Amino acid sequence: MIGGIIAILIALWFYRTAESRHLSGIQWAIGGAIAFYIPNFIWSLMVAKPMMNQLHAQNATGMASMLGFSSVFVGAVVAILVHVLVLRRTGASATH
Repeated sequence: MIGGIIAILIALWFYRTAESRHLSGIQWAIGGAIAFYIPNFIWSLMVAKPMMNQLHAQNATGMASMLGFSSVFVGAVVAILVHVLVLRRTGASATH
């Protein structure tokens, strides 16, 4: 649930930034959501899930639940990097 809320906030952030730069807000909002979800899913499936299985076997459920939220953090960091490195540097002149 928290990941979905953060994805919506990131999409809105990308949308507003793109609109202020006279770019397609919808396309950038979708791009922001993709920039969040792809690393989120990759991290979740390839790193967090195997580590959580080990922690559950060791009865370290507190640490396992924190690790479960790590994919949200990874996705947010990648989306922020895309925003800073790509969207902020892209202007209206790049679309013409």
